[in-house]
Amino acid sequence: MKIKNKCIAFVVAVAYAISNIAFVEAAVDAKPTTSKIYVNGEQKECAAYYINGNNYFKLRDLAYALNGTTQEFSVEWDEQRRVVMLTSGQRYQPVGGEMEAIKNEVRSANITSSNIIVDGQTINIQGYNIDNSIYFKLRDITNIFGISVIWNDKNNTINIQTGQGKTNERNLTAKEIYNRCNNAIFYIKTYDINKNLLSSGSGFFIEKDGKAVTNFHVLEDAYSAVVTVPDGTEYNVKGILGYDMQGDLAILQVDGNNFPFLSAGDSDEVTSGEKIYAIGSPLGLSNTISEGIVSGINRTIKNIPYIQITAAISHGSSGGALLNEKGQVIGITSAEIATGQNLNFAIPINAVFTLDINSFYTFEELVKEYTLKQYNERSKPLEKVVLEEEPNDLLELSQVIENGDSVMGSLSTSTDLDNYGVFCGSMGVLEIYCYSDAEDFDKVALLAEDMNGKMEMLGEFAEMDDGKTGIYLLMPILEPGYYHFVLGLEEVVENDAKMDYLFYYQFTPEGAEW
Repeated sequence: MKIKNKCIAFVVAVAYAISNIAFVEAAVDAKPTTSKIYVNGEQKECAAYYINGNNYFKLRDLAYALNGTTQEFSVEWDEQRRVVMLTSGQRYQPVGGEMEAIKNEVRSANITSSNIIVDGQTINIQGYNIDNSIYFKLRDITNIFGISVIWNDKNNTINIQTGQGKTNERNLTAKEIYNRCNNAIFYIKTYDINKNLLSSGSGFFIEKDGKAVTNFHVLEDAYSAVVTVPDGTEYNVKGILGYDMQGDLAILQVDGNNFPFLSAGDSDEVTSGEKIYAIGSPLGLSNTISEGIVSGINRTIKNIPYIQITAAISHGSSGGALLNEKGQVIGITSAEIATGQNLNFAIPINAVFTLDINSFYTFEELVKEYTLKQYNERSKPLEKVVLEEEPNDLLELSQVIENGDSVMGSLSTSTDLDNYGVFCGSMGVLEIYCYSDAEDFDKVALLAEDMNGKMEMLGEFAEMDDGKTGIYLLMPILEPGYYHFVLGLEEVVENDAKMDYLFYYQFTPEGAEW
C-alpha cells in the first residue's frame, strides 16, 4: 500500500507532506506513555506513545519543549523537496497544536520511514503513523542533537537534559571544556553537629533548580553544608533528595535557582583510551581541571563499579565531575589508590539516575536513617577486624572506628594509652566488649566519655557468654555526637611486655530492634 500526493500533517509535531512512503509492516499497538516527562528538571506534558519497548514523540513537541535551552532546534517543511528541515541552534516558532494531550487509549500505528535534513545533512529514521501524525523514537531525535535522555525505572520518568551546550559538534579543547562546564561545578564544605568544619569536597549541578551530585562520604556525619560556586557566592544545602550509602552517591537540593548545570553523557558507552577531563576541588583548590584518559572500565572495588582514569585527583576532588570531550559528565570523581601510581577512579554517571529521589531528608534526618542502616548492616564479632593504628596515644590522635568493628591492638608499656573515636548519629546505647589473654589484663581500664565532658563511664570486668572474662562497657547515648574511649593500665606493672587485646564495638541506635 502506498500513499501518493497526500499531505500528512503532524497534529503536534511536524506538519508536512510525505509521499511515496511504504508501510512495510502490519499495524502495531501504540499505548499512551504513562511516564512523567521532564526537560531540564521541569515537567512537560508531551503527546507520546509507547511502541515495542520505546517512547515515540512528535518533532514539534520536542522542539517546543526545548525552546530556550542551549540545544533548541527549529522545524520547517520544505515543500519543494518535500522533506522536514531541522536546524540546530534556532528557536522553534510554534504553529499551533503543540503539546496537546492525546486520548488515553491504545491506537493503531503503522511503521514508516522518511528522510529528515538536519543542518544540511540527510538522515533516514523510522517512525510510526498514528492518526495521520508521525511519531519518532525519542532517542533517535535526541541522538541527532546530542541531547541526554535518562530513563528512571523506579520513578517511571523520562529526563531530557540539554546541559550547557551543543554536544553534536566537534570535540572540545581543555579550555573550551573548562569555560563551558566550570560554572556548574562547586566546592562544598560540611559542618558537624557542633557547627565545626567537618570536611570538604566537590559537587556539580544536574538541573537548574539546584539538584546536585556529590559523594555520600562527603556528607557523612554532616549536619549542614554550604556550596561555593566559582564566582564566590555561597548557597546553603537545604537537604538530600536521595542517596546510596554503599554506592557512595548523594543528590543534594541546593537553596537557589537558575544554576548552570551539566549535561549527562552515557557512561555505558565509555571505552578505555578515550580522553577525559576532571574538574573538582583537590585540597580545597576550587575548580581545578586535569586531563587524562580512561585507563579501565568496570573496575569493582568494595562492590562499587568504577571507571579507572589517569586524570589527577586528590583529597577534596570527591564528588567532582568527570567529563568527556563533548563536555558531558560521565562520572563522579571519587577515589584514588595512594600507594599506586596515578590510579584514580570515578563512579559512572548512570548510577546517579537510578537513585530514588522521591524523598527529602534534612541532614539530621539523613544521619538518623543511615545510622540505623549501619547498625542493621554492621559486622558481627570478628567479621571485620581492624588493626590499631599508631600513634593514637592522645585524644586528638584518636583512631576513628565504625559500628561493628573488631579491633586488634596492644598496650606496649604501662604508660601507653590507646584512644578511639566514634560518631553516634542518634540516641541509643554504646557497647564495648574487650578481651585479652595477657597476665595483667585485670589491671587494664576502659573509659568512655562524650567530647564535652558531660558524661563518662568505666567498663567492668565480667564473665561473657563464651565463659571468658573481659571488660564490658555500656553507656547510654542521650544525644547524637562524637564519643571517645581509651584503654590503658591503671597502675604500673612489673612485667612491662606488650599486652595484646581485642575488642568489639557496637552502637544500637534508637528505633533498632535489640
